[in-house]
Amino acid sequence: MKKNTLLFQSILCSILLPASLLIACTGGDKKANTAASITDTVATIPAENTTVAADTSKLAFDINSIPVTTKDMGTFPYLNAPENYKYNDITKSDLKTVHFAVNGKLIPVEGKTFSTNIYKLNENGSESTFNATIVQRAYDKAVKDLGGVKLPGTPVPQAEVNRVGPKVLDEEGNHAYSIIGPDDYTLSHLNTYVIRTAKSEVWIELSFYQNGAYIHILEKPKS
Repeated sequence: MKKNTLLFQSILCSILLPASLLIACTGGDKKANTAASITDTVATIPAENTTVAADTSKLAFDINSIPVTTKDMGTFPYLNAPENYKYNDITKSDLKTVHFAVNGKLIPVEGKTFSTNIYKLNENGSESTFNATIVQRAYDKAVKDLGGVKLPGTPVPQAEVNRVGPKVLDEEGNHAYSIIGPDDYTLSHLNTYVIRTAKSEVWIELSFYQNGAYIHILEKPKS
């Protein structure tokens, strides 16, 4: 009887041992797969700080990224009205702060200024229909010919106008969004140009309303 019992135990162990090894191996694989899944999941979640840094970097503006022009600039304010258009109600200042749109923000720049509105004349001298596309293209070309650049256009939100303060912007004058009023048109139709010379920075804002435009030209001495 004892002999038969030992034989039975031996057979039972031979059956159970592979099964236990199989269970152990299966359990180990399951644990490894679970860890790998967690690692993969964490890797797909963007780090919050990295995302914020990337967004912030898009807002940065470095004046040194603008090449220094070698063109003959002529005399301030450097830019004439386009053909068949005219400057009217010109204001000048030897020292003034003007806010310029850069990446959806209004940044203050201080220097000598020339500000005016732009309108079109018929051959008989009367006002004619204003064409914003023609005017914008004319300034795009004029600035490029002087070695300047046009900054990427990003509409300025109403909240940014409120942050700077409508009163401050009204005192600067000749912003379409402050004189005509901030709406989708005036906040979107803003053009900012920069010409960098060996001695100064020349900032230009061309802002449109439905039947006209304003222009600011500011020269800031090199610090």
